[in-house]
Amino acid sequence: MKILFFLLAIVAGLSNPLQSAANAGLNKSLGPGLTVLTVYGVALAALICALPFLGIGQSSEPFMERISHVPWWAWAGGLFNFAFVLAGSLAAREIGSAVFTVTVASCAVVLSVILDHFGLLGLEPHAASVPRLIGAAMAIGGICLVSLF
Repeated sequence: MKILFFLLAIVAGLSNPLQSAANAGLNKSLGPGLTVLTVYGVALAALICALPFLGIGQSSEPFMERISHVPWWAWAGGLFNFAFVLAGSLAAREIGSAVFTVTVASCAVVLSVILDHFGLLGLEPHAASVPRLIGAAMAIGGICLVSLF
């Protein structure tokens, strides 16, 4: 069953440069404000179509009670997504999809190791061991090579 989660991660990874390129194309035609509005409009329509399969009320606890248990930092996810969509729509066309994606991936590797090591934002701790740090450095080195050549 864990393979499904790896497949989801692969889909997310593949969608990253595709999303940035698509958003850059929208930005060229619509400008940043309408691009972000269009992206979230399409995402909302897709979410509405997916809701029957995702479920809404999987808890017997009332909605307002569930909201009261959400940690303060969890509300920032939408803002981080907004920042990513806006940055991708503005930067990918100017610096290229590969450089944008490599920069995003490098930052993501570094921050992910930190978040995992300290178990921040509700994550289970995973120590930043020497093999993990070497792997992160190799990942960053590899993605930098992709952008340079």
